[in-house]
Amino acid sequence: MRGNICNVALGVAIAALCVSPSLAQTDAAAQAPVLVQTAGGISTYSPDFFTPYAPVTALDMIARVPGFSLNGGDQGRRGLGDSFGNLLVNGQRPSNKSIGLGTVLQRIAAGDVERIELIEEPLPQYEMRGHARLANVIVREGAGNSGSYLARMVQSDSGRLGFVGDASYTMVHGNTEITGGLLVETVGHRFLRNDITYGADGAAVERSSASDQRKWELIDLSLTVQHDFTANDRLRVDLTGDTWLWGFDETRRFEEPVNGAFEYVGTEVGTTDNNGRNYGISANYTRDHTDSITLTTIVLANREKWKDGPTDFSFFDANSGFDSSVLISAAGEYEETALRQTLAWDPNERHSLEVGAEIALNARDTTLDIFEFDGTTLSEVDLAISDTRVEEERAEVFGSHTWTINDRYSLDTGLRWEFSEITQSGDANQSRTFNYPKPSATLNYRLDDQNRLRFTARRDVDQLSFGKFASNIDVRDDTSVLGNPNYVPQRTWTLEGEWTRRFSNDGSFTLTVGHDWIEDLDDFIVVRSVNDNGTPADPSDDIVSFSDAPGNIGDGTNFRVTMELETPLDDFWLDNAVLDVFLEYYGTNVTDPLSGLDRPWSGFREWELRLDYRQNFPELQMAWGWDYFWLSDGEVYRATEFREVGNSDGDLDVYIETTRWFGATIRAGVDGVFDNGHDRRRTSFTGSRADGVVASIEDRNMKRGPTTYLQIRGTF
Repeated sequence: MRGNICNVALGVAIAALCVSPSLAQTDAAAQAPVLVQTAGGISTYSPDFFTPYAPVTALDMIARVPGFSLNGGDQGRRGLGDSFGNLLVNGQRPSNKSIGLGTVLQRIAAGDVERIELIEEPLPQYEMRGHARLANVIVREGAGNSGSYLARMVQSDSGRLGFVGDASYTMVHGNTEITGGLLVETVGHRFLRNDITYGADGAAVERSSASDQRKWELIDLSLTVQHDFTANDRLRVDLTGDTWLWGFDETRRFEEPVNGAFEYVGTEVGTTDNNGRNYGISANYTRDHTDSITLTTIVLANREKWKDGPTDFSFFDANSGFDSSVLISAAGEYEETALRQTLAWDPNERHSLEVGAEIALNARDTTLDIFEFDGTTLSEVDLAISDTRVEEERAEVFGSHTWTINDRYSLDTGLRWEFSEITQSGDANQSRTFNYPKPSATLNYRLDDQNRLRFTARRDVDQLSFGKFASNIDVRDDTSVLGNPNYVPQRTWTLEGEWTRRFSNDGSFTLTVGHDWIEDLDDFIVVRSVNDNGTPADPSDDIVSFSDAPGNIGDGTNFRVTMELETPLDDFWLDNAVLDVFLEYYGTNVTDPLSGLDRPWSGFREWELRLDYRQNFPELQMAWGWDYFWLSDGEVYRATEFREVGNSDGDLDVYIETTRWFGATIRAGVDGVFDNGHDRRRTSFTGSRADGVVASIEDRNMKRGPTTYLQIRGTF
């Protein structure tokens, strides 16, 4: 069934591409008003282009730029080198890991947008930062004080109400612009989980049902100050701070088969309250020394502190009452500090050179305490590498060159060289140093204004996740993962080709084919331990156990194909309707370190499908739409387990909205219309997974149910 869904989606997309008269009837397009102008690798969209969509903010407008998806960069990486998104405002990147790009766009009123430029190839005056396309929002001169707001009421499937409120205001005084923002969230979804466990003979041995009520509360404050000292000196400072609370209350009922029927045997009650706070500052100072030389200095400092628990899972026997408890407490602190200096030189209209360096200091402290209580005695559970501190000193030097060879060809080349030292203390003590070159080259070929080809070769080095240096535990699954102080970052060589075709004013098609070669693939490794039973000369009675830890399992490959289609449906008798299709295939491969056989990567899905439909009714000032998301099944390979995961029938969201009142967009919708949950089958083995001796099989379905909401957002 899942394969059929992908085949149908692919067929629909190709049919829309090949059959749609929009691709062929260029005469009709030529007679339409000029809403889009394309020249020199830039497509310029006038505000009139977006009028049928009744935009309220710049975020509404960006969402309707054909062939463009907002990308905030890799915010999960430490430092600044990979955190630059694909959005510009008046030619400048608006944020440095502090404020999300969606928030930046939500704060710009649609009426203040003069035009939006889609930069589709490397050009000397813009820094692509590895992105295939950039969007540049040009705000009209003289835009004064303005504000934006969003209010959203949410009702979960359990009937609980939640609220999300976001408001900001921008004040302009001379050469200074100040924006303050406040975000408040309080939501509480309920998850329903059903499990059934089978023995090695296939007979059911246990089943359970759980109600897991979540809660989430967040208060986030932000302040941005931008000051132009002169026409050549600009300073931007972003301040952010938030505090959050997360928790759950769970009741899980267990039953076991007795005389051919299931009988109640006990209840597990779980509860926790986790809280934390985060604050940060970033500053960006830019000085144009000459018309062709620009210096930019960026400083970033983030601090985060959190406390998890105590988390209490207590089991109550149906006959005897309280039986036992597992208590877990965890805490941590994270520090990130970075300084980046760049020099950009544009000697002429065909060449641009950027050189610079970045240094970063990062640290993460974590503690984990686990106790078991049997009603009389509280016993501590010893888990290796549960209290540890990881520190990283990292430096990077880089250079890039953009060359517009002629009107059809451009070449973007670069080299980054990373140096780092990671030191771990606490339950594990060691220090390691790394240095990696990361070259890249991208050739763009503009066949004409409608067709472009892009060829890329690059090397990337993943960043080590501090969380993988420390151990963690999952009480619900009764599993633990050991921290691994010895794992190294995986490295990737990539070759990629992309074809983009634009048709009419609001249609585009992109096909991307890539191949990745991975060194030291990051996955789960097997930790084998032997417990001598007291007779060293006779190892036959030794107990061999297997545990999981994050680590490197060898070299792997990934062949991927991505198709993106955005097409108007007017030629299919659906006026003012647009369909977006995203379809991606991942063909991953690695040699399993336990079995020695080839297999897919753990956790990766072979297929991903996204459909987004919207139809506007300008005369009624209304619109409706839906989006659908689906993933094929995935597999996870662990020391003594094999997991198969899926999301049943996918996720369908529908909405209807109007701009008729208050100059705002009012939307009502339902998320997860037919939420049948996420499925998982967990096969546990006696001993190593490679031995194939099945101990038990557990099937699980977990779902949240539909969520309804009413939302209003606008500007003032």
